[in-house]
Amino acid sequence: MNPIKLSYYVGRNFKYSGKVIGRSFLGECKSWRAKANDLRCDRNLGICTVGGSESDDLLGSEGDGIKYLGQDYSSLNIMVEHLNLTTEDVFLDLGCGKGRVICRVGQENIRKAVGVELRDDLVEIAKDNATQLAGRQTQVEVIRGDACDYDFTDVTIVFMYEPFGWKTLKRVLANIEKSLRKNPRSVRVLFSRTERFGVVLDMCDWLTPAGAIGQTGIREWRTAKI
Repeated sequence: MNPIKLSYYVGRNFKYSGKVIGRSFLGECKSWRAKANDLRCDRNLGICTVGGSESDDLLGSEGDGIKYLGQDYSSLNIMVEHLNLTTEDVFLDLGCGKGRVICRVGQENIRKAVGVELRDDLVEIAKDNATQLAGRQTQVEVIRGDACDYDFTDVTIVFMYEPFGWKTLKRVLANIEKSLRKNPRSVRVLFSRTERFGVVLDMCDWLTPAGAIGQTGIREWRTAKI
């Protein structure tokens, strides 16, 4: 190969490699900053929620449970501010894991914050965290159970951090719709990481898309009554 061409290709490859390494480094820095912030927020709340689930088992009646990961606090705080929670709200986190979301919401003056989780190890951690929560303003409850079996009758806000696949999600949404016929009310459905399953919520004719909540990766849908 011509030496000039060789030097060109070598230089271009070095430049490309430098960009890749730079992006990787910046990504790692961002990840570590997020983890440090999560640890700091955990300490402020008096709880321990950092880290995911050690189990990869697919659980639930549809066998499509997804390994637990917690919503980052930065996005969670933006979401809570966006919701303008009131004393009439019952907040439900399906697949609550270690209870980070319900503990953060439990610092707001609402009617109740409830978490539903199927994994026994996570249920116990979530219950401990709910007990230790600092600055509690409302009742925080952790229930071991299948999301498909929950009674949504009094729930006004449903949050999901991609806890299961589309089969369970469809059943959950059908049960929420059924609860609206039993107890007509305004309901908001929040779903984080919607890349795979957001379309399932978009297809519900009883829900209206309300868009993304800032840069959190959380999208909101509302019943027509809002």
